[in-house]
Amino acid sequence: MFSDFFYKKISVNQILEFYFLLFLTAISLFAYTFESEDIIAYSILILLLRCFIYGVRGGLNLNITFLAFLVTYFTFLLTRIIFPLFFNTDELAIILGETVFNVEINKFVNLVLYIALLSVYIGYRCSIQREKIENVCYRFYDYKSVVRVRKFSKIAAILFSFFAFLSILDQVRYVLAHGYMDFYLNYKSLIPYVIVFLATFFEYFVMFFLATMPSKKESKWIIIIYLLVSVTSIGMGQRGSAVLAIIFVVSYYFIRNGINPGEKPWIGKKGIFTLLLSIPVLVSSLFLISYVRAEKDVDIDDSANLAIGFFYQQGVSVNVLGYAKEFENILPEGKIYSAGKVVDFFNHNTISQLFFNTEPVKPQTTEHALNDHTLHATLTYLGSPSLYFSGGGYGGCYIADLWVDFGLFGVIVGSLIYGICLANIRKWCRKSFWGAAVGLMMYTNIIFAPRANFIDFIYVFVPFTAIIVFSIVFFVKNKFVYNNE
Repeated sequence: MFSDFFYKKISVNQILEFYFLLFLTAISLFAYTFESEDIIAYSILILLLRCFIYGVRGGLNLNITFLAFLVTYFTFLLTRIIFPLFFNTDELAIILGETVFNVEINKFVNLVLYIALLSVYIGYRCSIQREKIENVCYRFYDYKSVVRVRKFSKIAAILFSFFAFLSILDQVRYVLAHGYMDFYLNYKSLIPYVIVFLATFFEYFVMFFLATMPSKKESKWIIIIYLLVSVTSIGMGQRGSAVLAIIFVVSYYFIRNGINPGEKPWIGKKGIFTLLLSIPVLVSSLFLISYVRAEKDVDIDDSANLAIGFFYQQGVSVNVLGYAKEFENILPEGKIYSAGKVVDFFNHNTISQLFFNTEPVKPQTTEHALNDHTLHATLTYLGSPSLYFSGGGYGGCYIADLWVDFGLFGVIVGSLIYGICLANIRKWCRKSFWGAAVGLMMYTNIIFAPRANFIDFIYVFVPFTAIIVFSIVFFVKNKFVYNNE
């Protein structure tokens, strides 16, 4: 949108859009000044609807990454703000133990959420407009080197899926025997460490395989295996992996509609209709799983409450922002939470332990909460020590990471970066194999960021597993492993 100023192609609609966003922002700031948190909430809702309308009107094939982010942003951060505007959520708040913040914190949280969403939207609009100008697709997927990687990574993904299944099933075994919360305190694997380590290779090889843009027929079983591995994690009470895998696969199908689709689109009207029909079943199932995990009873006859309850429950991540504001004056100094995973990795990895006598990360300990760079651990420790030491936690939020480190400036810049990345993932997938691989690996971490750490989309390239797999694929692609030219 704003990039068009540099191309001198400003339409009337873009001028109206600019003034609309300016007016909506002014109302939000005015409401913040006069302590009207509900008006800010309505502004967020209006902006969210505008984003959805823009995404849908532009086409799912073009805007699927942005729309997927909007879904997770709404689910993890906005439901507890927007639902009370239209529904009576008092009973749900009591059941779920809703945290009550004062008006000052509530209006701060609402304003920051508005600014973050607006920044993602602006970053996306500016970048996607330029992509339309440069809408070129390179047939890299036909290169012999890429075909070689496709064959190799397919075999590797199938091989390492066995290790992934073994690792997850061992965790499921422990949760069924000892409970979900105890898993984070006392879990010790019964399978050899080498199997656990090799299990981490699986998802990387899946991403590399999909980055080669294989045919729909060739990718069928790899995608099924990927979904099965992810869905298996539900057995240990973790719904995030399964939901993210489903979102990723759906997004990939829409992306592939425009990249080497074959004779037919990867997903058409029939597929979209099937997806819409499956959403209520998926939502209800996930809500039931959460109640089983918490060992609570639920009325399965009230489907409306199941849906509202599910989304309201997922919106707990908004509390992370509230706690970040509430504890801003007592948070440990000298921390870099927005890059926390990377910092902690370099402080605690095996090489650091060997050469610098550092210790491994000790989850659910005072040392981890106060000495490491993990904001959600620190906030849980300060807000609810009993929950923290029993294996629980508030979860993360990329906005909280950025705000604690850099204030509103950090929230704006970080959200702009996310918007730019979401707009460019499709372009990277069209231009080169390496661009596609990087984009696909970043993608799931960006759409999960409303409930996770800001740096996760970069951290995915940091662990030893990533270095090893990238090196192997590089050698395969450049014929250092074998040559079938």
